[in-house]
Amino acid sequence: MSRSREKTKQAVEAEFVALARSVFGEKLVSLTLYGSYLKETFTPGVSDVNVLVIVGESSDAALRDLGAKGSRLMRRHGITPLILTRREFVTSADVFPMEYLDIVETHQVLVGPDVTSELEIDRSNLRHQIEHQLRGNLVSLRQLAVAAGRPRLFKKVLLRRELQQWYGRLAAILRGLLRYKGKTDLPGSPEELVAAVNEAFGFESGPIMQLLACRNRRECPDSFELIDSMLARLTKLVEVVDGLESSGKDK
Repeated sequence: MSRSREKTKQAVEAEFVALARSVFGEKLVSLTLYGSYLKETFTPGVSDVNVLVIVGESSDAALRDLGAKGSRLMRRHGITPLILTRREFVTSADVFPMEYLDIVETHQVLVGPDVTSELEIDRSNLRHQIEHQLRGNLVSLRQLAVAAGRPRLFKKVLLRRELQQWYGRLAAILRGLLRYKGKTDLPGSPEELVAAVNEAFGFESGPIMQLLACRNRRECPDSFELIDSMLARLTKLVEVVDGLESSGKDK
């Protein structure tokens, strides 16, 4: 383990845990790590450290105390706490199925019980969120296309930068699509994830893979052509997801 990773581990698993115990006291139910911190791709100082903090009841004073005492620690190590009551977490699974399935798949309990075992995620809710997110991204991409048509206000270099960041908005959707298809062992790398989605839905390799190449600065096609092809692919995905049927619950 690198020295920087050791420092982050100490900050998260010792210092932040002690801080949370001190701030929330008996109201602290559990602390659970999730996300990139638990993956090989984690980069200290760059990647966020996601921590699910479950409390018995919310307290404004405790939240202010956490900020006052822990802002420097959290800022320095990229610690991003998601603070919910136990009831809020369990009952919001119908609203955030994509995010909660990510947590269920990759998490590490530091304090208290594993609250993810209490989640019940309905496949119909997963499909609805996937469609909602896809439609939102489609609208945003169309707005980017409009902005790109005003070259004096939107330089080509800014357009390329926007496109390089676009995959981050799609990654959770792609994982959700595979989970909806019943996949449980999801690919680790972005390229493998995109390839798996293409295979699951019968798509040829295309714009999302090109988007990754642009993001990794290997090869970036003409930005306007990439926008056009991305619009076509997202439109097709919306049509496919809109036609999916779902029933039953995944737990």
